[in-house]
Amino acid sequence: MVGLRLRKKARRIASGPDADYEQLMELTREQLVEAQLRSLRAQISPHFIYNSLNAIAGLIPTDPVGARELLVDFADFTRYSLGTEGDFTTLEDELAAVEHYVVLEKARFGQRLQVSLDIAPEVLGLEIPFLSVQPLVENAVRHGMYNSEQTGHVFVQAKDVDTFSRISVEDDGVGADPQFMAKVMRGQAEGSHVGLRNVDLRLRQAYGAGYGLEIETAIDSGMKVSMRIPKFKTPSRIISAFPGEQA
Repeated sequence: MVGLRLRKKARRIASGPDADYEQLMELTREQLVEAQLRSLRAQISPHFIYNSLNAIAGLIPTDPVGARELLVDFADFTRYSLGTEGDFTTLEDELAAVEHYVVLEKARFGQRLQVSLDIAPEVLGLEIPFLSVQPLVENAVRHGMYNSEQTGHVFVQAKDVDTFSRISVEDDGVGADPQFMAKVMRGQAEGSHVGLRNVDLRLRQAYGAGYGLEIETAIDSGMKVSMRIPKFKTPSRIISAFPGEQA
């Protein structure tokens, strides 16, 4: 209902010399609120919860110790994903959540899921938007594994490059049509990559229009999603509510 009201409001024709500016502000506000709502709904996929709990339950009769360890990973991951303390976190903490997520997915896919990381030590303390890397890994696993019986590889890399740090997540899955992905990122098409658009919007808000996600993909050629985090620029606060309201 909130999104519907906002869309109707954004289509109204403003009057006066600042009409275009006011209309742009309404559209931008709509995108931010939409991103927040989708983030809250998509932080933990219901299918992921079901599959994780099912994997834990399946281990209890034969490997109760393993089931207990998996349950701890599930608890730690959900605790992090549902955290609300601030808009930003360190790359090190985000990667810890990624590790918990991968452990849970490997309980389902076994050795068919192969995840490797190449993380430069100097970027571990990098401040990044909360839940900006884990959704990229989840996207890679989802589109690299869910509809395939083949082994899927996910490669996560983070390193310093001049005045910014570059973080990328690459998979060798089914890939996607580049034109379709461009529409998804503009909000002109629905798809299962909505988490990428959410991250893209938050990155642009935090660091500026030139710091959105970079996506390289083609059908049957996997996908590589990258972000640049400026090292010497103070990020803007990520708005999650209307001005004047508490986030």
